[in-house]
Amino acid sequence: MFKRMLMFNTSGPSGRRYKDVDCVTDMGTPLYEKYTNQSQAEVNYSDQAKYGKYTVYFGVSLIFLAVLKHLWYRTQDRLKLRGTGSNYFSAFVDVATSYCRFFGYKQVPPILCNVLGFPANLGSLLFMMASTLYLALYCFVPHFWYRGCGGFGSPPLAIRAGLMATALTPFIYVLAGKSNAITLVTGISYEKLNSAHQFLGLAALVLSIVHTAPYIYQGLAEYGAASMRVQMTTAFYYMSGIPPLIFLGLLCLLSNKWVRRQCYEAFVSFHWLLGIAYFATLVWHINWGLNAQNYMWGALAFWMTQLAYRALVKTAFRPNALFLRPRVAYLTRSGPEAFLHCYLRFYGSRFLDNHPFSVATVPDEETPDMKFLVIPKKGLTKKLHKELVDNVSTRKRVYIDGPYGGSSRDETSFEKVVLISTGSGVSAVLPFLMKLANHVSSCRANGVKFVTQKVHFIWIIRYEHDLCWFEQEIFDSLRKAEDIIEVNIYVCRNEPDTSSITSKQEGDIVRETKKGVIYMRPDIKAVIKAATLSLGKRTMLVSSGSNSMKRTVSRVASSLQARIFNGDVNNQGIEEVYLHTESFGW
Repeated sequence: MFKRMLMFNTSGPSGRRYKDVDCVTDMGTPLYEKYTNQSQAEVNYSDQAKYGKYTVYFGVSLIFLAVLKHLWYRTQDRLKLRGTGSNYFSAFVDVATSYCRFFGYKQVPPILCNVLGFPANLGSLLFMMASTLYLALYCFVPHFWYRGCGGFGSPPLAIRAGLMATALTPFIYVLAGKSNAITLVTGISYEKLNSAHQFLGLAALVLSIVHTAPYIYQGLAEYGAASMRVQMTTAFYYMSGIPPLIFLGLLCLLSNKWVRRQCYEAFVSFHWLLGIAYFATLVWHINWGLNAQNYMWGALAFWMTQLAYRALVKTAFRPNALFLRPRVAYLTRSGPEAFLHCYLRFYGSRFLDNHPFSVATVPDEETPDMKFLVIPKKGLTKKLHKELVDNVSTRKRVYIDGPYGGSSRDETSFEKVVLISTGSGVSAVLPFLMKLANHVSSCRANGVKFVTQKVHFIWIIRYEHDLCWFEQEIFDSLRKAEDIIEVNIYVCRNEPDTSSITSKQEGDIVRETKKGVIYMRPDIKAVIKAATLSLGKRTMLVSSGSNSMKRTVSRVASSLQARIFNGDVNNQGIEEVYLHTESFGW
């Protein structure tokens, strides 16, 4: 990969000349050696190692900026909870942030996302474009790309691209973990970093192709197709370079969103196997050239550490009373149809499947159980639903891996929180409602001041009986902080129906929640605009559900940033409008 150009059969002229030497027949002559030394003096083979370092420096710099951002917001949230006001510097940061969010929250046309796999928001796309520009400039701008003859040494373009692709490997494997070092230091949950993981994999694939092409082009030009076929099957760097390129190509191809949706469990299994195969064959191909193996050992160290942490902290291997013991899960059939999520592995039901589900409730002393909302689709969920066809409920043993995800911001530090969801997306926003209600109730009981003055909960569902999913949780939240919580539930497809109410307690719940039930198909944009007509000093928007709804919320959040950077005109005193979107739909 990084050694000088391999020597081919030199029995005849190549038809390619550099100045006054033939690239094949004059090999080994004093003049040929002179030109070789001149070429190496201009672009030395050993000096190419710096391009791998430049790639790492760029990645580490981005992570460092993300760490600073995370620390800044954690500090600001704590200061707001203590009642500390803004200063000139924080006001400057708020305005600068609002400009970034104004563009970052804007949405990329859906057709580009579906066809080309672009991220949904403009901020992520601009980040990827800037990263692509950085890699492309360092790869293609330095000249020269090729040497006068292949025997003078490996093409500089190939060496640069190969080293840069290898230098991306540690970042790719770090971002592959559910519990990863970047999430730990930046507060960005792994499912949000998944787009960066896929982008880096694609960038490594493109750089690997750029690494391969100069060898093939110069080999064909100087030695012909027949010699190239022989080298592909006999020369070490050609033989060892083909497998990792194929494995990386399959990793990128099978990571397509459509493939993941069609066969998620198969994708996960094959992704692991291909990832291990790619890593092993790439180490083999590097063969200690230019110390590039150090990138691989770094990737391996992070990879193994993250797996060990996940096993000992997040799974049944945690050293406590439940070590290697499953929990008890009660499955109940409810309707036809987070801030955190867990992976569940059901004992005896497709045991190899490890499927993610959103945690829909906040466990506390009164209700220590976790509640998950499971929508039957394919694979594991379809099998679980079949088991409930003849039974209203069933009991199963389950292994829990998690929790993961969530927002790095403290929702209790915002004056206003708007929670909007559609359908089963409520499982990701309901915990915010419950946590805020518990926080307000606790503060009042202890005589402590609290920041949040308004919580607006909006849930759009198809049928009225979908209310039974979380009717009790909504009622409990209203009971604890009814004066600051406003609930609007939009039922799109049927008229009020209370025939299913059988108990007095259930009737009480329905009467309380009926206050906010509206029987109509809402204009989501109008609903969100109405909810954000008056903003708090700091407002948090949380959305989960259909892609169209999340896009609409993002667009509104983008437009609301103007109230911050135009604050000198409207004089509203708004400091921040922050959007958290549940993004487990990748």
